Amino acid sequence: MKYSQPTPEAIDAEVARLKPRYETFMKANNATPDDAQLREWAAENLREQIILETDAAKQKQSVDQLLKAIAAKAPRVTVDDARQCYKAHPESFLLPERVHAKHIVIHRDNATAAEATATLLNLRAKLISGTTTWEAAVSEVSSCPNNTDLGFFRRGMMYDSFEEAAFAAAEDSITDVVETPLGWHIIHVIAHLPEEPALFEEVKEGLMAELQTQRDREAIEAYVDERKQYFA
Repeated sequence: MKYSQPTPEAIDAEVARLKPRYETFMKANNATPDDAQLREWAAENLREQIILETDAAKQKQSVDQLLKAIAAKAPRVTVDDARQCYKAHPESFLLPERVHAKHIVIHRDNATAAEATATLLNLRAKLISGTTTWEAAVSEVSSCPNNTDLGFFRRGMMYDSFEEAAFAAAEDSITDVVETPLGWHIIHVIAHLPEEPALFEEVKEGLMAELQTQRDREAIEAYVDERKQYFA
């Protein structure tokens, strides 16, 4: 079958739609925008759209149904496929440095800076001396008693000041008072884990899904590319 080429008017509209993203992409790659290149990219987008819409209509399907049918023909990813990828690219499967910590916080609307600091310093001294327990301290002082154990977290997940204090502290230690936009905290650092390779079982499911998405995308690209020869 033959497909009709996109009209100049349709290409103009697609150029206008793509232009902001195209210029951002070119700037990020230190490249000079090229109007002819942008126009060709716009035309290619429309050709792909025409192929999918025409074929879907011919088969009495939606475009989404057609895409799913094409992807379903792609080879299914096996555990062995994932294991081979895992072994071939070990640098892609590193777990970042992580810290396991608990905290006690006094929110800004519950105290002044001076009051919160004094309360937390006194509490820290009691915890270090063993005259109170962490559980009792949380119940007595924390503005967020149900969220004291933060589990393991990596850099970039907490406020900068909180993160800096937690990663700098030794295991089984309690930090000085740390201020964040939320309020004032003391942090009990339980454990540090260094950057380390993830176990295959930890990444297997996600890796298999990622590889399958890649295969599905390649199947769709191959389908569209094969049909571009049929444009009038």
